[in-house]
Amino acid sequence: MYSVVCLIGSTKFESTFRELEESLTLKGYLIFSPLVYNQSGDKPGCGKKAKEIIDVATKLKINHSDIVVVVDVDGYMGNSTKAQRDHALFLNKPVLYYSKGEVSRL
Repeated sequence: MYSVVCLIGSTKFESTFRELEESLTLKGYLIFSPLVYNQSGDKPGCGKKAKEIIDVATKLKINHSDIVVVVDVDGYMGNSTKAQRDHALFLNKPVLYYSKGEVSRL
């Protein structure tokens, strides 16, 4: 199996990301996930420049993924996530939505 899954979405849903990382890893998937949470600038070292770097890194992770999962708790999707999702769709990557329960297909 060992398909590569990229998790994207608002990092305010860190606990959901962590749950998905664990459950999908135990199913045999390789996971790309945010490694920096609280990107709003509240955390020391985060800010506009850091956010730009993270956005580019996420698109590179999408490039190397087989599947993209949008972690859109209650359907919430911010502008960065929308741009990342659109990037995945442009590359013809399958995109699954957490809020629609599509992760269960993995």
